[in-house]
Amino acid sequence: MRPRSEVGIHRLTACLVAIQFVLLAGTLPIYSLLGLTLVGRSALSLLVTIAALLTAWGYFVLTKTTAFERRLAEVLLIFALLLSFTAIAIPGQYAAAALARPTIDPLLARADQMLGVHVPSLAAWTREHARLNGVLIWAYFTLLRQLALAAPVLAVMRDRRALWEFVFHFHVCATITLVAFALFPAACAFNYYGFESTIPQAGFIADFAGARSGSVRVLEFGRMEGLVSMPSFHVAGALMVTWAFRRHVWVLVPLVVINGLLVAATFMTGAHYVIDVLGTLAMFAGSLALWRAVGHALLEPAAAAAPEPVPDQD
Repeated sequence: MRPRSEVGIHRLTACLVAIQFVLLAGTLPIYSLLGLTLVGRSALSLLVTIAALLTAWGYFVLTKTTAFERRLAEVLLIFALLLSFTAIAIPGQYAAAALARPTIDPLLARADQMLGVHVPSLAAWTREHARLNGVLIWAYFTLLRQLALAAPVLAVMRDRRALWEFVFHFHVCATITLVAFALFPAACAFNYYGFESTIPQAGFIADFAGARSGSVRVLEFGRMEGLVSMPSFHVAGALMVTWAFRRHVWVLVPLVVINGLLVAATFMTGAHYVIDVLGTLAMFAGSLALWRAVGHALLEPAAAAAPEPVPDQD
């Protein structure tokens, strides 16, 4: 059974696939009901890429592989899982927005007020400090590269448990953000207060309003925006990547710096409320608790009660 587990054939994979299936089943009826259509070559390219990754994974599974090939197979499967979930979740935001539920911005703004912060004032201060603003924006846009590099780097480091924990948190946090957005959407601080974020937001404003009004019905991969404000997946992504490398100090230290700036950028640029960050911290803490209670055991039941091993450093 050990070789099968090492190529990703275990209960955790089944659980993640089930999450994707449920999310897809929940969003597909909305597309049909509200007339939303997915188009574009990028969508086809994404499907072809996922199919190619699964085909390569299947090849290694069916052949008698070396330890290196088993690690490679597992990474191929993980990339396929991450891409397939992304293909479901990104357009799923538009289906969630199309439900046009009442926005919760007044509650979020009131929560910020109770915390003693005013996001428009923070954004105005940041705008006056051009160098700091540039650094914050740079950090904010590193997230996609971090998410793309986390899996192969962890695989090279042979930190298998951290690798699967990262994939687990990606699924759990993205699912929660999507469901929360469907039920309790937010138009973001810059929309609610009527000021300009230091990060260009024209695409978000047009797509958020268009999805809710029904004027945006054609969805094209590569041109869709991130629409979720609370919880912030930018903050969640920064947390899950940083946590994944907690046992690798030489990677952890720069990640703490970059992602500290990324988290600060969410509200210092006016893109999010401060309470969005606190809500996301609570969500990630819940995901950590769920991993320790369930996810770890799904990955390797026999080792669930054992302390986490120190990964190979060679």
